[in-house]
Amino acid sequence: MRLIALHVYKWEEKDPKLLASAMQLQDLWFYQRGIAKEHINFNSRTISGRVSAGKQASITLEQGIGVCHSWTSQDGISATAITDAEYPEKAAYSLLNKVIM
Repeated sequence: MRLIALHVYKWEEKDPKLLASAMQLQDLWFYQRGIAKEHINFNSRTISGRVSAGKQASITLEQGIGVCHSWTSQDGISATAITDAEYPEKAAYSLLNKVIM
């Protein structure tokens, strides 16, 4: 059960603006970290832009990388948490709620 990345955006439908980001990539080999970081940032930003205000969604990422949980508040703040498949969805949304507040 791992939390891989956490992002906060100012929500806009076409182009969410990144406000804060944190990633846990120490488990990866040094040369894989750059590619993994780009992949995580791309998926997080894309999913964040597609979840409309007041909604939440959990999307399974390709190649079994993990799950991206996204929540966009009515105020236009969007947060995403990328976790492994074992991470409980309820715990992810509780964390995102605290981040948005």
